Amino acid sequence: MFGAMLTRVAARLHEERGFTIVEAVASITLLALGGVAVAQSLVLGLETGGASRERLAARSIIDQQMELARALNYDSLVLDDSSPIPHSTDTTDPDYWVNQNLQTYDHDGASGDAPEPIVRIAGASPALHHIQTPVVQGSTTFNVYVYITWVDSPADGLVETGDDEADGNGDGVDDASGHDTKRTTVVSVWNDSLRSSAARQLSVTSLFSIQEVFYHGGAATGPQNAAPAVGCPTASMSGLTVTFAADATDADGTITSITWDFGDSTTDSGASVSHTYASAGTYTIVNTATDDDGATGTNAGQGCTVTTTAPSVGPGPTGTVTIASGAAYTTQTQVTLTLAVTSGSANQMQFSTNGTTWSTPIAFNTSTIYTLPTGDGTKAVYARFINGSGTAGSSVSDTIVLDTTAPGAPTSLSATSSTSGADKTVSLTWSAPLPAPSDLAGYQVWKRLTTGTTWAQVATCTSGTTCSDTFKKQDSYEYYVVAVDNAGNISAQSNHITK
Repeated sequence: MFGAMLTRVAARLHEERGFTIVEAVASITLLALGGVAVAQSLVLGLETGGASRERLAARSIIDQQMELARALNYDSLVLDDSSPIPHSTDTTDPDYWVNQNLQTYDHDGASGDAPEPIVRIAGASPALHHIQTPVVQGSTTFNVYVYITWVDSPADGLVETGDDEADGNGDGVDDASGHDTKRTTVVSVWNDSLRSSAARQLSVTSLFSIQEVFYHGGAATGPQNAAPAVGCPTASMSGLTVTFAADATDADGTITSITWDFGDSTTDSGASVSHTYASAGTYTIVNTATDDDGATGTNAGQGCTVTTTAPSVGPGPTGTVTIASGAAYTTQTQVTLTLAVTSGSANQMQFSTNGTTWSTPIAFNTSTIYTLPTGDGTKAVYARFINGSGTAGSSVSDTIVLDTTAPGAPTSLSATSSTSGADKTVSLTWSAPLPAPSDLAGYQVWKRLTTGTTWAQVATCTSGTTCSDTFKKQDSYEYYVVAVDNAGNISAQSNHITK
């Protein structure tokens, strides 16, 4: 149709005759449609060109970070962040692929590769940093994230014997933990400023190796690191306290660390350690030793045990225990115990809430902080003292009432007043809290001038549910009442009145 119309328009021009109204309208429509098409093409070209420029800028920023990574030696290729790399719940944030607890990063998201351990040495220098200062180009801000991760390629954990190929913190100890190479991943994130304003992301990853790692598909070639040999530790006991010495050797290197699991949900580290058990029994001891190439050995399958004995109870030292200087009540679970030995000599002391199950012995002192069990009520603290031979004397105890609950507030505060000469007397009346507390100690009446801000207690009003107060008749006071229990807990305020 449009072709025929154009033909007729051309014919009109050729014949030098005028246009009809229909032909003129058609011509204007054709020109408008052509203009729209040209405008759309220009907009699309601008958007496409802008998107390409943003992507090229993002790649340039990433390449700069990669060059910084290549400028570092292999040991220094680490993140220097002082805190673990956090996980983000925002799926458009690269940190979404960080496992904050395990400190791993999945460089390809959900595409298939397993997450890899993050290489982070707090305060390392020189090093890279996880989040870089944003780069602004024109109206676009590029946020830059850097990740350094360990890669097992293949997953064999074999490294050249004696190599210190990954000493990120400069302590002379291999930090590779059996991994072979490092991966540097740089991610640039920006918002599309010309089209949808949606978040855009570009990621580049590169592997780094010291080129001294022996890889293999089947049998290993080249020297291989032997894991430490770990036997049962030696132990010397004194009651519940055991001093351990580890039995760990490394045939082709040195032992760098030894950890302990004492079998009572507690751990420690070191070649020799001392541990005090809370109660007598037989406990399984597990050591794990790590060598200078990151290989580990353990005695977990060897059934290493130690048997402890409780202090014998006999003619040992005796004494006294006093809670909170003898107070009848406390509002806090943490109290001060005062200890005294009245017979014999004590090296250690133990505590109990029931006189049967005892805490781990600690060095004797005449004063110590103790935490009562939670929950209001009467609390008992038992103590016994142990001499240098490990013999405990008979237990002693003291009690205190733990009260952390304030009484209810007084109600229905009212007042009448009368004047005599230059004075005014206010008679106050209120109702006791309901339900009435069994340990109610009394009340406090507080007042302040209606023109002032400072509250003062009416000293004469401490008991009963009535009270009088006298002051100059030209003054006016605001009053309220609170209830106080035996432990010193104070209720909420009653209603306020002004007289």
